[in-house]
Amino acid sequence: MSTIVINVDDSSSAKLFLDLARKLHFEAKVLTDAQKEDWALLSMMGARKDEPSVPIGDTLDILKKVKSKKG
Repeated sequence: MSTIVINVDDSSSAKLFLDLARKLHFEAKVLTDAQKEDWALLSMMGARKDEPSVPIGDTLDILKKVKSKKG
């Protein structure tokens, strides 16, 4: 199984992609803000898994980006 993440700017674009995916018999859903935060942090940790530690500044930067997108 593969996963695709698509970022859109408005709800009408999101609806278009969701409708298309469902018509093609794919599972599709909108991620919650908490799921987006989890994904961002896990991605960062995965990219740095071979390093001894993740700088706190990098973690805070990602959290700020996610928070700013919330509104």
